[in-house]
Amino acid sequence: MRKMTALAVPLLAAGCWNPFATSPDPTVTIWVNHNEALVRWPRDDTTRVRRHNGFDDLNGFAGLEVVVGGTGMPVRTYRASHFASVGEPRFKVPDTGFATVIARIVQGGRTVAEVSDRWELEWEIQWDLHVDRGPYPPGGGIPRDLDNPECRWPTCAFIWRATIDEGASNYEGEALWVVLYRNDPDEW
Repeated sequence: MRKMTALAVPLLAAGCWNPFATSPDPTVTIWVNHNEALVRWPRDDTTRVRRHNGFDDLNGFAGLEVVVGGTGMPVRTYRASHFASVGEPRFKVPDTGFATVIARIVQGGRTVAEVSDRWELEWEIQWDLHVDRGPYPPGGGIPRDLDNPECRWPTCAFIWRATIDEGASNYEGEALWVVLYRNDPDEW
């Protein structure tokens, strides 16, 4: 054991790979953009619209529900009240298999927008799900094609969009956005 320790100490001091370190567990963190703001919309116009993302706003995220489950993990359901009082949930997920996400907005007892999809889990990957209500997705600018948005920035894995029903939207083109980021600790 002394020889191994004697060898490990110089390697650690030099900033090399640590054979004694444990790999980080893969996790999912759910972030909800609940800040209200004025944003430019449509994209080539000077008009501004108000994003309604408050957890207590009936025309915002008061009816938000996010459900995450998948292979080898329990189904977890988070509602607006959880995000308002506790904040961003973070939990461990398996190294392999699939995770599913369902994000929906319910207004007046009916679902007015819903995103539902799945992705493949990977060893050590830290996943961030960003949920937003607005004319375009959080973080990456305005996609060229809003109906089929593509990731155009590092760590973005998927972008999902659901148009909010006309009677429940605050302005034309308002949508529920879910963006999945893939963070590899080996690339930090």
